[in-house]
Amino acid sequence: MPHEPSATRRTALRALAAGAPLPLLLGACNDAPATDLTPDASSEDPDVAVVAGVLGEVGALVALLEATRARHGALRRPLAPALRAHRAQLEAVLATGADDPGPRGRARVPGRPAAALDAVREREETARRRLVDLAVDAESGALARLVAAVCAGVSQQQVLLGEVSPAGGA
Repeated sequence: MPHEPSATRRTALRALAAGAPLPLLLGACNDAPATDLTPDASSEDPDVAVVAGVLGEVGALVALLEATRARHGALRRPLAPALRAHRAQLEAVLATGADDPGPRGRARVPGRPAAALDAVREREETARRRLVDLAVDAESGALARLVAAVCAGVSQQQVLLGEVSPAGGA
């Protein structure tokens, strides 16, 4: 039986960045075996840099959400779901065996709630774009799928944050 060509993971992820539906694209990816994603696996493993990048992006979102919630009490409740989602994403990436980079520092939060909410929304968009690039850069199919799932979660939070008002209501 002749080999049926399938879309490569990189092609599928680039299509995702262009707006194609995620479930359709993930079905087109091959099922390459997972690789060891621990930083000590290989000093030349490009996936180590991908994992570090994902941890950095999601860690920055967590730090900004924590700082925003601490500074603006009215945003504490409406930003809680995004914070829970991003903490779960960090846990999922750390479950690959990656080293936790530890404390992420304090994020700067604008003084007005509306500006702070805008800063969160902008940071979510920045993270989404960078995560798409990181998913494409991943050598391991398992890692690419994980990063794509994190990216989809960030996109979902963007939609939900679009419904939050600076006064704290949804």
